[in-house]
Amino acid sequence: MFQFFGKLTNEFLINGNSALFNNFKQDSIFKLSEFIDFVSPFYCVQFDKVLYQSFEKNNLELFTSIIKAPQLFNPTDVNLVFKSLTNLLNSKISEIDQIRNEIENEESNYDEDSIKDIIGIVKRNFPNNFLNLLPTYFQSQILKIATSINRLSNAIWDAFETTVVSYELTGYLITLNIDGLDRPTFENNYKIIKKRHDDKTEQKKNAPLLKKWANVLLEIRELIKRTDDKKIKGVVGFASLNNLFDINELNALPSFANEIRSQIAFSIRSLSISMWNKHNDIKNSIGTIKLAMKINVSADDSLKFKQDFEELTELEKKYRGVLICHFCEKNTPDEDAKISKTMYKETSRTYFPRRVQFSYVDVEIPRCNSCKQIHSQGGGQKSLSMVIGAGVGVIIGAIADEHFIIGGLLGLGIGWLVGSSQASGTYSNHKIKDDSSDSIAAHPILRSRFAEGWTFSKPSA
Repeated sequence: MFQFFGKLTNEFLINGNSALFNNFKQDSIFKLSEFIDFVSPFYCVQFDKVLYQSFEKNNLELFTSIIKAPQLFNPTDVNLVFKSLTNLLNSKISEIDQIRNEIENEESNYDEDSIKDIIGIVKRNFPNNFLNLLPTYFQSQILKIATSINRLSNAIWDAFETTVVSYELTGYLITLNIDGLDRPTFENNYKIIKKRHDDKTEQKKNAPLLKKWANVLLEIRELIKRTDDKKIKGVVGFASLNNLFDINELNALPSFANEIRSQIAFSIRSLSISMWNKHNDIKNSIGTIKLAMKINVSADDSLKFKQDFEELTELEKKYRGVLICHFCEKNTPDEDAKISKTMYKETSRTYFPRRVQFSYVDVEIPRCNSCKQIHSQGGGQKSLSMVIGAGVGVIIGAIADEHFIIGGLLGLGIGWLVGSSQASGTYSNHKIKDDSSDSIAAHPILRSRFAEGWTFSKPSA
């Protein structure tokens, strides 16, 4: 039946002898549709067989010759001619997907060392020098291969510390001939992984330097713990943080330090949150988040810190005088330093008979311990001056015509003036407000009460 054809062609059609492709000669008969219709069923079977075998035996020369040879089959038979290779590639895709599933489900036997063997498996399963010779018929399957490799790379990225495998796999898959909208996705993924891999490689080279900053990170986390446990106050935590490292030195580190920079910035943010949540320390919480904002991090991270800062400053405005001591405007108020005052509001008054009714309420003015001590010092100065003035006045009055009462009163008044002046100087030196009724009346939490008619003076009939 095949005597009309050449010897090599006959041997190929009958026995699948691949020698035909070693020196394939184009014949005019190969262009006749009648010839193609007649030979296609036999050619498809043998072509499918030798293409499959050349791929399996890694015979690139023969594989190339087969692919480039005239395709002596009907287009309707294309599924037959590529059937075996298609099935083979599908089985290899399934093999890779199985490995990925085991890794994602934590059922894999691979560890940090053996996971590198995956690179060889992928390259053997999907040799790019073979796949890139395939006709467009295989384009969708090549895309499936690339997708399978990409998913495997992502699974390894999530499950293992090493970046080498993901870097090699994504770098390998973009060597495949991938058309359409999917290629930019794979290329972008490769760029991200490559940068992370390069950073990690640089980190290994600079391990001693990174160890220094890792210790800084541990110190910050210790400050967070001590702040959470209320073993230190916000002011101590903020001072310790500022003395811990040089922010300019941290920002000057190359890109390999991006991760540790980010971790330090977010730990500082956590310290700021702890100061606010555990101590209501708005001032040092704001100061701490402002420090985090100075660290070179990604745009998204910077935005988070900025939002935190804006929220804290809004709270500071809303609760001014409550979250920060009204008298020094620096420290966080302390529970045992607050000032208690009674306020009164007249509710009704009659003149016949003379009668007055009023409401009263005890209010607490937040204050820090430092201001309490300074106020106590000023009050002591005033009291001491008044005692001394009264004593001196009594003595002088007794000597001068025994007017000791008048002398005592005059001395008391002079002592009060001298003491008040001394106390005022003490407050001025420490840059705080005094604790007089006039000063307290200016406190933000009392302004609304005064506007409603409340006073410190008890109404009388």
